[in-house]
Amino acid sequence: MSASTSERPNILIIYADQMRYDTMACAGNPVVKTPYLDRLAMEGVRFSEAYVSYPLCTPFRAALFSGKYAQGHGLFQNHFPLDVNQDFLPQILKESGYHTGYIGKWHLEGGPKPGYVPPGERRIGFDHFIGFNRGHQYLQSIYYKDTDQPYHCKRYEPDYQTDQLIEFIETSVAKDDGNPFFGFICYGPPHHPMVMPEYIRKMYDPEEVPLPPGVPNPDLQVETQRRRLEFDCNGNEKAHLASKVPGIKKKPGEPETEAEIRRFIAEYYGMVSNVDHNVGRVLNRLDALDVAENTLVIFLSDHGDMMGQHGYYCGFKPTGYRAAMQVPFIVRYPARVAGGRVADALVDISVDSMPMILEMLGLRIPNAVQGTSYLSVLDGKSDATRDAVMYQVMKQNDGAKGEFTPVPERGIRTRDWLYVRQPTRRKMLFDLDADHDELNDLSGDSRYESIMENLDARIFRHMEATDDDWNLCMDFPPPGFLTHAEGQAHLEKELEERAIIVP
Repeated sequence: MSASTSERPNILIIYADQMRYDTMACAGNPVVKTPYLDRLAMEGVRFSEAYVSYPLCTPFRAALFSGKYAQGHGLFQNHFPLDVNQDFLPQILKESGYHTGYIGKWHLEGGPKPGYVPPGERRIGFDHFIGFNRGHQYLQSIYYKDTDQPYHCKRYEPDYQTDQLIEFIETSVAKDDGNPFFGFICYGPPHHPMVMPEYIRKMYDPEEVPLPPGVPNPDLQVETQRRRLEFDCNGNEKAHLASKVPGIKKKPGEPETEAEIRRFIAEYYGMVSNVDHNVGRVLNRLDALDVAENTLVIFLSDHGDMMGQHGYYCGFKPTGYRAAMQVPFIVRYPARVAGGRVADALVDISVDSMPMILEMLGLRIPNAVQGTSYLSVLDGKSDATRDAVMYQVMKQNDGAKGEFTPVPERGIRTRDWLYVRQPTRRKMLFDLDADHDELNDLSGDSRYESIMENLDARIFRHMEATDDDWNLCMDFPPPGFLTHAEGQAHLEKELEERAIIVP
């Protein structure tokens, strides 16, 4: 039976784009300062084994709102528009009485950049909406409300977006109608580009930041780049990612040397600390409004950042390695969930969060949902709800805009193993007990043949059960796509000709 509206908690999801799992003090980072995320962890539950099955922005967002894998919700790559003829979490919450509000980057409206998201069904249940479709323009961003009129705030984007979220919370609480609120904010940082006020840029000394395990390792990088001579959609070998191998060009500005990687990490930490600062502002406002006790706060990210690990450049993410799949994940709900705990339950936050929230509220979980609720872990009634997290990256046909074409991959992450394969070959196998940082690939060792056969079988069963297929592919470019250069030109035109300047 559903709880009455007055008994249901407020819900607040705070989303930091491209934030690594190990960039919080409470997760063991010895340098980065995150006092408010540490506080959230102390008062809630921090999941030390939280992952995403598809470490890429748009597929993750669609999964979070639908509870379905990419083959279920239909978005296999970035920049494509969401099919709105599905059941979505915000729509279900709105229909059950919640005030719904979204702030920030949307990335579900296809290729337009920044991109206006019109009211109605395209907002999948969010009535209050201040944001934009795409873009990481942290010092010159524009946003839209209920019309295509652009607004421009000259302040740092996460700072003014937090003001907008707090205003939504205050307005919802002031209504005093007995209806709770569902607020959602998506910060762009710490996702690159490294654009920020100078005081943030200078917060950390590049010489003092810890390098991820295996970084730098020129030999590993060269070998890894050679292995990026993958197969395109037609089965032909091609180099589809940045590389240091002769004849294969790396993209301009990609950190490559140790000094460049250190500078990237230091600036990334500065952005993380700014996100933390704004999380603190929100938590303090919940306290001041006397609603913190009955507010479910969820802090998460869509994927991590490679930071030079395994030969990948800083900023890369669609891969099965821990650095991309594992994410920070904290849940606080004082009225129900005992705080101060670290849960090591495997969780796929992309598909498991929607059913968890609906189960907590006593609402019906749509039959099409493919995730597994982790409510019993939050309630302290079980130690685990799944024994593996699946992994997928689907292919994309190149178009005139020149985006890379990934080789389709599927994989599985258990307590003991990370295994990734492509359609015609095994790509990597790691013994996670002996090799937490995934540096020793065992996929070519015949002694592990039976293990890989068993993991293959699990992958194929999951693909069959969820209507997955190796040939699922998005044809690039999507409708209305703008490259970064085209998006920048459009932004500058909007700023010059149409944007309304706000404080």
